[in-house]
Amino acid sequence: MPTRPERSAWISYLRVSTPEQAERELSLPAQRRAIAEYAARHGAAIAREYVEAGCSGTSPRRPAFRRMIEDAMRPGSDVAAIVVHHTSRFTRDAIEARVVKAKLRRLGVRVLSVCQELTDDPMGKLMEGLFECIDQYESELNGVRTSAAQQEAVRQGYFPGGRAPYGYRTRAVEVHPGVVRHVLEPDPAEAERVRELYRLYIVHGGAKAVARALNQRGVAYRTGVPWDKTLVLNVLAQTASVGKYWWGRSRAKKARPREDWLALPVEPIVDEDVYALAQRLRSRREPLRAPGRAAAKPHLLTGLVWCKRCGASYQLETSGKKVDDAVYRYCYYNCRRASRAGVEVCAGFRIPTDVLDAAVLAHVADVVCVAGRADLLAKAWRGRGDLRDDQLVEVWRTLVTTDPELGRTYLLHLVERIEVDETRIVVTGRSAGPGSAGGRNEAQPVGAPSV
Repeated sequence: MPTRPERSAWISYLRVSTPEQAERELSLPAQRRAIAEYAARHGAAIAREYVEAGCSGTSPRRPAFRRMIEDAMRPGSDVAAIVVHHTSRFTRDAIEARVVKAKLRRLGVRVLSVCQELTDDPMGKLMEGLFECIDQYESELNGVRTSAAQQEAVRQGYFPGGRAPYGYRTRAVEVHPGVVRHVLEPDPAEAERVRELYRLYIVHGGAKAVARALNQRGVAYRTGVPWDKTLVLNVLAQTASVGKYWWGRSRAKKARPREDWLALPVEPIVDEDVYALAQRLRSRREPLRAPGRAAAKPHLLTGLVWCKRCGASYQLETSGKKVDDAVYRYCYYNCRRASRAGVEVCAGFRIPTDVLDAAVLAHVADVVCVAGRADLLAKAWRGRGDLRDDQLVEVWRTLVTTDPELGRTYLLHLVERIEVDETRIVVTGRSAGPGSAGGRNEAQPVGAPSV
């Protein structure tokens, strides 16, 4: 029996909260130097580092942090210790800290802090918990202070920070010697684009039609990405275009009461009558758009399928017609970018859900339902000892390919990514997935009913 590889590597995690800090390198070099010295004092060296340049410690979507945790927890990992400069660099959420560190500890991975050396006994764990609570308290207190400063800035007519609404830019103003504030002013190029967007939406109809018209001319959004219907609708919805920017509509992705919003007057770039007409047209064109609708149940391949052409995720498309008030008669998977931005950005490939579902499930069944697993299958099927190995395999294969819940359970554990175009399906497995560990498996043409 192969032995589990020994964990011996030390890795580091460096984080600063804002992109400005990362750009000015106020903290990252100091963290890196202190961590390297700490490791050397303990007779170790940092094998790999993970850097989060401009992300809050309370954010659940820190890419480098997630990659690091996956690296430490994957089977066969060599990670023995994660070193941070201060406990607050790891996370500022006390609950997340407790949960993640407990999982790591069960695998033999320690989280070490340069500034807070703790023992691995009950007293050390108590102190670690106190530090984590203090980190969260400081984060929440800083948030309260920042919010109060931003409110005062808005009341004085200044932009409180963040990304300016589309069509505007920020301009620095020195209000006192050494004290700089920012105001919003129209950006000439973007402001003209906003006016054009309104004209296209009113005349041609539909956010996707507007996105396609802009993309056909090679006009990109502010960040360089192609336009899509979501970006168009976001610009149409912003009230800054008609002279009133609302601050404080949400905090930590939670909506605030209307009475807590603060209005910041800005120079309008769209006529109020044009804005009102666009909103009325949008309401008519999207009669089903309403808050509070129940979320759809995840489809079999939800979150697993990606476009082999452009790398965008696949989404569900339907005919809009229902059967028994619940099930759509015609269901397809298609490239999200092709659906939202048009074929100018990606041609995409539209495939019926039942065809792709059957092909992928059959491929997974070929990997899972093999004679070598007969003993495990027999244990799962108590009282079915009269079945031969080949019969057990066939029964299990039938279940995997016909039971959506069982099939999705296998998919989530075995498959990391499925790439699709009009010629091939490429299945990338997880560490214990189809084929070799983490390998890619090319399937038959998509049009075929099986793989």
